[in-house]
Amino acid sequence: MPRGHRIHLPFDSWPAEDKTRWQAAFKAGDRFDGSGPGSHLAESSRRNRRDSYARFLGFLSANRRDLLQRPPDARVDRLIVADYVEWRRRSCGEVMVAADLHELRGALRLICPDVDWSWLLTIAKRIAAMAPRVSRKYHLVTSERLYALGIELMDHATAAAEATAQTSQADALKYRDGLAISLLALIPLRRRTLVALCVDRHLMKTGNLWALDIPAADTKTRRPLDYPIPKELCTRIDLYLERFRRRIPGADTHTALWASIQGRPMCAKAIYDAVRNRTKKAFGFGINLHRFRHAAATFWSIRDPVNVRGAKDLLGQASFGVTEKHYIMAQSRLAGRALANAVDAARK
Repeated sequence: MPRGHRIHLPFDSWPAEDKTRWQAAFKAGDRFDGSGPGSHLAESSRRNRRDSYARFLGFLSANRRDLLQRPPDARVDRLIVADYVEWRRRSCGEVMVAADLHELRGALRLICPDVDWSWLLTIAKRIAAMAPRVSRKYHLVTSERLYALGIELMDHATAAAEATAQTSQADALKYRDGLAISLLALIPLRRRTLVALCVDRHLMKTGNLWALDIPAADTKTRRPLDYPIPKELCTRIDLYLERFRRRIPGADTHTALWASIQGRPMCAKAIYDAVRNRTKKAFGFGINLHRFRHAAATFWSIRDPVNVRGAKDLLGQASFGVTEKHYIMAQSRLAGRALANAVDAARK
């Protein structure tokens, strides 16, 4: 890809009609006026589609600037997409190209909702099917092990604070991270939902028990989520809010559950880094936030395979398809381990 060419065309530089159609796609309607085709999309989905379309316009600006004078639906055909694919292949692999085409199709459906873009989906699937397969190997870790680590971190922080008769900032951060790990082990929330948690908005207390009450607006699937929290963890949440959270600078200026030493709520990257660092120190390998969802599906499939479909609701997923992938992985590992034990016993 030649240097000096923009990969993305900034929104302000988009053709006027493209900008108008894009903004109209996210118009929130009422009972007298219909909503735009993208009004239901989460912010991350909007951003992905916008980035992909901006990249495509950047390609046109660098290679076929004449097409920018045409209406959006008149500048995209199979030949242009073929050229765009070859252009993208200079900077990324087949999997990324296929993902980009998928998002580009999503953007075009917002801008030109009356056009049939199914042919673009067919191309994206064909490229994805032909892409080299890279097997992903995960260290097998379950929710039970992650929960125990979180409890251990909180216990160490509490013991250190009691031994010195004062709570240090380091103790507060260790307790906070331990609480996050244990909570995620029991309730494997998506990153955006975890980051958004606020006391008295999502974290609600009734009597001596806490619960998570997450409205549809704060979830990826636009479905409300409601999780009771076990009594043991409720007691630890009380201790965090009463003793440890207030030792984090600026925690009293906001209601976010996860307070940072910057005097504001923790951002997604800060939580991600904190959890990975704690798990890497404990296990020798880091566990990212999404792996907690894998761990939950794996743990459920091992301990209660008959009712494993319930993991779909725990994970807030629209279908069992994603959950099933991890269920099969866990069962295959168990079967392989059983066979290895049988072979070993026979040799002895």
